[in-house]
Amino acid sequence: MMAVPAESRPTPKCKPASAPDNTERDQSREEELALAVAAKGGCIDSFEQLVTRLQGRLFAFLYQKTGNHHLAQDLLQSTFVTAYRKLHRYSPRYAFSTWIYTIAARLAINHFRRRRPVEVEHADRATHTTPHSELIASEQAEGVWNRARALLTESQFTALWHFYGEERNLAETAGVMNRSVGSVKVLLHRARRKLAEKMPAGTGFDC
Repeated sequence: MMAVPAESRPTPKCKPASAPDNTERDQSREEELALAVAAKGGCIDSFEQLVTRLQGRLFAFLYQKTGNHHLAQDLLQSTFVTAYRKLHRYSPRYAFSTWIYTIAARLAINHFRRRRPVEVEHADRATHTTPHSELIASEQAEGVWNRARALLTESQFTALWHFYGEERNLAETAGVMNRSVGSVKVLLHRARRKLAEKMPAGTGFDC
């Protein structure tokens, strides 16, 4: 249907409303939301801009689930095609990245569920690992996350990753994990307490 662009595209012709000048992260989220709303309204250029912004992070997410470059690329393409076809279902009350990550995770799980049972088990475990390309690029950060993965339960690590690695707020983290905000708070508290006992200070997982 559409190819994932290899390089950044110019600003969409049907330009969405400008985002407020808050912090850089908040501004990025506002811009993403404005692009999603414009895309839902029929602006293809806005959707292509979303593809450009999210494809690197989504590919890293899917590659860690599959361990296969070509499969991750195929699932990435399917994720964007599915998202485009279902744009009418997207609600601006939620972050677009949360919505599309959910689509990607389901596609990965469905792929493995069509395979052998042992692969299903692998896919279910992989749902809880979501490394980010920027963290992978840093050996120090990667070491911290690897240590955290070894120390924490799957759910604790997932909550920690989305909250710190992906810089999602509690509501967004709860949405991706399909849990309540209260449940995520408990997971984060237990994860930080365990890491405080086992890892040196200054790792960035502050309460």
